Amino acid sequence: MNIVQLKYFLAVCTYQTVSYAADALHISQPSLSSSIKELENEFGVCLFKRHHKGMSLTAEGEILRTMAKDILQRCELTEKIMIDLGTERKKLRLGVPPMIGSLILPEIFDCFLSKNEDVSVDITEGGRSELIHKLSENYLDMVFLPHNREIDKNFSSLHISRLEIVCCASVHNPISKLSMVNCNSLRNSSLVLFENSFFQTEELKRWFSDSQVTPNILMQTNQLSTMLSMISNNIAVGFVFQELVMNRKDLVCIPAEHPMIADISLVWNKNTIPFNTMRRFIDFVKSSKFTLLTI
Repeated sequence: MNIVQLKYFLAVCTYQTVSYAADALHISQPSLSSSIKELENEFGVCLFKRHHKGMSLTAEGEILRTMAKDILQRCELTEKIMIDLGTERKKLRLGVPPMIGSLILPEIFDCFLSKNEDVSVDITEGGRSELIHKLSENYLDMVFLPHNREIDKNFSSLHISRLEIVCCASVHNPISKLSMVNCNSLRNSSLVLFENSFFQTEELKRWFSDSQVTPNILMQTNQLSTMLSMISNNIAVGFVFQELVMNRKDLVCIPAEHPMIADISLVWNKNTIPFNTMRRFIDFVKSSKFTLLTI
């Protein structure tokens, strides 16, 4: 068995006929048929059921398809890592939720990139679950994540800070007069929240559900600027990290009755060997105080 044979096998799985698969692979049908036959002879199993409409997998073929996909993905990842190591890749693909980005990106650009002029950083903004997916699929090298549980065992992480999520309202909103908020006090307030993939939205919806209160969600967005505009114009009430708005005179921060705390960590795939630029960034984060992220 070799990698080429597995690629040919998966192509037949996809197209369900040797002729279509051969066309897609730009090889002859006899060559492809011979490759599949060699696999079957090597393992002593029948991989496909042949019939007049095409081919379908046997139970043994289904097992090989699952394992072949995993093998090829690992081969591609290995190739990518080794190419990165060999060429000393200078680009870092970094994922950041908007609120965290507002707090730390200025320092990253001002301190890290100014001292590492040979490095470029490609920033992707998104919600927690979206960034985790992109990291898992190797579309991102590292992500900053908010969390209130242990990081998944498939990831390596570096804890940075712990921040409080507070209710944020315009000074003209009656909510701003409260010393703290709970679900009942927000029952009649219009809310602007981030999209469902965001950490704080997941926590807020769970908070309302546990209190058996239906939130009055006016709008959901993935833009921090949109949320703050809605709040400052007294259109809705929102939830943000306290550090983002504590110095704004037009907004008021009101803590939740039961504090909402988020740990902030830098996360990367455990099965990824950090290339040089990743190691440099990890060292930077370890040594950085991130003045806006006060623990």
